[in-house]
Amino acid sequence: MSQPEQLPPEHKGADDTTRDARREGEAPRFNLEVAGENAQEAVQKLKRSVQYWVDRGRYNKVRIKRAGKPVLPDIPIGALVAFEAATFFWTGLLRAALVNVVGRVFFEVELINEADEHYKKGVEHFLAGEMREAEELLERALKIDERHAKAHLQMGVLRKVQGKADDAKLHFARVLELAPSTDPAREAEVHLKKL
Repeated sequence: MSQPEQLPPEHKGADDTTRDARREGEAPRFNLEVAGENAQEAVQKLKRSVQYWVDRGRYNKVRIKRAGKPVLPDIPIGALVAFEAATFFWTGLLRAALVNVVGRVFFEVELINEADEHYKKGVEHFLAGEMREAEELLERALKIDERHAKAHLQMGVLRKVQGKADDAKLHFARVLELAPSTDPAREAEVHLKKL
């Protein structure tokens, strides 16, 4: 049995919601409190939190929201981690979000895996019978994240439907390798037995 993930100090007290999101396969989410006097500290906290999750997953963008709506364009993780806190704040990204706000501001921070977004759209196209579009989106997902087990599973199903059994077997085998003892692996095994 694996140990539960340890959260960085800034997540203590919020670890239940973070663990629940991870358990359901969703991107990690956490809150960031910013006040004029602690803006640099808040951005440093953001960087530490993002780095923590980047080290444990395959996320490539950060989405900062307030009241459920994005306040900035998605920020590439590499850019965020590379920025010095003062540079990040004073170049205007967070400062723009704080204009005309007095007191404390709470932001919702969500890590985004673009591969997930392409995978989900690929599944939608597949279910709509749009195989060419589904294939393009699934290939894009796998180009971004070659270890995306669900994208391999769906690509295997697509290849099976296209009559490309050898390619389908490769994708199903990859699912078993990447995510053993999971629902996608069990589904891949069923498909492999039928090929």
